[in-house]
Amino acid sequence: MARASGTGSRRAMSQTSVERTLGILLAKVEGIEKAIAQADDQAATHRATVHRRLDEMVGEVGDLRAEVATMKADVKDSKAITDEVKQWKQRGIGALFVSGIAGTAIGGTAMAFVLYWWEAIMRVLRQA
Repeated sequence: MARASGTGSRRAMSQTSVERTLGILLAKVEGIEKAIAQADDQAATHRATVHRRLDEMVGEVGDLRAEVATMKADVKDSKAITDEVKQWKQRGIGALFVSGIAGTAIGGTAMAFVLYWWEAIMRVLRQA
């Protein structure tokens, strides 16, 4: 019977040891579950932050698109005005060129007239 009681006590000890090991394993599994839950919570928070920032960026891109469209319209209007001013400048330069040639022609003609008639003019002035 001593054997029977020794075997029973080993069974009791091994059963207690198994229960203790199972308890340790259960605690570790619960710890892992908590760590996974925390990681999931952190990931969800991070995803929410990323989505919020992405939404902000989408809004900013929309604003930039609107500003660029407005600027394109302004530049288009400015280009039309600039082209018109360039035409005025070219016309002005052309008018100055023509005026310069006309002035030179008139001045040259007047000078030729005076030189040609110089003696006659001087005679008339001396007689007066």
